[in-house]
Amino acid sequence: RPGTLLSVLCAPADRDRLAAIVLTETSAIGVRYAAVGRIKLPREVVTVKTDFGDVQVKRSRDPEGGVHVAPEYDDCARLARAAAVPLKVVYQAAIAAAGRR
Repeated sequence: RPGTLLSVLCAPADRDRLAAIVLTETSAIGVRYAAVGRIKLPREVVTVKTDFGDVQVKRSRDPEGGVHVAPEYDDCARLARAAAVPLKVVYQAAIAAAGRR
């Protein structure tokens, strides 16, 4: 029989409520859980201007000094729909604008 793995990341306080949803809404008869940790880079959110409009971008710097840029998906998707262009065009424009900032 086919199997599907469903993973849910949540705060510990939400575990029982979300497990109840999984057990109610799926054919699962049990839920495994484990605590996980996270190490995250310090980040800042900046707004960059593109030819399509403003996009919020998260910027962070890794321990080696490399810069990471992550445009907000919802901003890019909204602007792509409005301009009738592929999402990746707006996404790449946001990354380029963040690099110039």
